[in-house]
Amino acid sequence: MADRAEIGPRMEACFEEIRTSRMAGIPILNESLSVKVIGGQSWNGYWLCVLITPWFINLMAIAERMEDEPAVTGTKRMFAFPAGSFEFIAGREEAIGAFWMCSLFSPVLEFSDQEAAEATAGAALDAIFDTGAEADPSEREIAAMWRGEIPVTGENADGKDAEEDTSEEDSASGDEPHVPRPVSRRTFLRGGANAPEEHRDA
Repeated sequence: MADRAEIGPRMEACFEEIRTSRMAGIPILNESLSVKVIGGQSWNGYWLCVLITPWFINLMAIAERMEDEPAVTGTKRMFAFPAGSFEFIAGREEAIGAFWMCSLFSPVLEFSDQEAAEATAGAALDAIFDTGAEADPSEREIAAMWRGEIPVTGENADGKDAEEDTSEEDSASGDEPHVPRPVSRRTFLRGGANAPEEHRDA
């Protein structure tokens, strides 16, 4: 594994090269976004970050020991965080080696600018390390729904109809200038700063 200080820059360089080669001309690209690593910290033997690209936003985990690296691309495993367990899938790129990734948003066409994407990425890291000790029952139910543990009913955990709950997002997609908003844990678990529910990946 590369030196910790090198991982972020190498990951950004790797996926920037992918953007200009393999992904060039692909219609799902959000040209308002650029490749960016958010965060970057050691956690339980892994280097963890959120990677923003014009086609996805993923949690990324790179093993700090060779024996913990995924052996086969496409292998799935669960990672247990304070906020709950989330499924990761193994990938590999020559420039950075093997890694684990958890898809948060794919595609990312709902993000109006890089600032909104980075705010959501930061909220993702905060959310997975939130134990929920101060969360009310509705927040815990929302987190469980996001992990696929509770079926989503006609009403969300706050008791509001889905149509009512999306009114704020609908108004934000109009012609008014985008003003980035702080992203709370509850907002992130519902799908990020500006993400409609149908674009979320569990």
